[in-house]
Amino acid sequence: MSVDKSKVLIEVQGLEKSFGDNRVLRGISTDIYQGEVVVIIGPSGSGKSTFLRSLNLLEMPTGGRVLFEGTDITDKKVDINLHRRKIGMVFQQFNLFPLKTVRENITLAPVHLKVMTKDQANKRADELLARIGLPDKANSYPDQLSGGQKQRVAIARALAMSPDVMLFDEPTSALDPEMVGEVLEIMKELAESGMTMVVVTHEMGFAREVGTRVVFIDEGVIMEENTPEEFFGNPQNPRLKDFLSKVL
Repeated sequence: MSVDKSKVLIEVQGLEKSFGDNRVLRGISTDIYQGEVVVIIGPSGSGKSTFLRSLNLLEMPTGGRVLFEGTDITDKKVDINLHRRKIGMVFQQFNLFPLKTVRENITLAPVHLKVMTKDQANKRADELLARIGLPDKANSYPDQLSGGQKQRVAIARALAMSPDVMLFDEPTSALDPEMVGEVLEIMKELAESGMTMVVVTHEMGFAREVGTRVVFIDEGVIMEENTPEEFFGNPQNPRLKDFLSKVL
């Protein structure tokens, strides 16, 4: 994995998000570089998923800016949907269309958005299904798949648009323990291929092994961020030390 420090993909400047009186994000600033695998950890309710969902405006920030490839996507005049094409998103609950086959789930966006013809999209779907180890599931429906298989299809669906960055919101937390590994393996392979990734997860082994940077968010701020070696081996922040003592 080679991180290109000369190319900032996402710049986050003073990000704020409130739900009523509840300030969930309290001024987060960070840069995400091309080729980075940024793993975000923290206790439940710390703001980490809200932060991730703000990067493609699934949550609209109440303050601050998000620049994606140099464009301020929080600017009301910007067509967010054009930029979202380059930001793949994988959710906790898969979000597959139940009445469409696996292949139809993967080809829907590229065909609908006229990025590819139907034939091109089908070819791409077959390539992606081979890549995620499910070449024989193209004509299956989501309810015929295990949770791990559904999540792998959700990853393939996001990859169909050839995104520049992939966002993962706790992609393994809805899975049975024995299925977690198969999804993390695909994510690891993606990271090794050079994909820029921002991952909210509770999987500390993944953070340590695959992350290029680990970020600890608590109470809506970044308390600490570092390389995995330093982050886990030599934590500085008392809250982080306390958190790691409970999860490791």
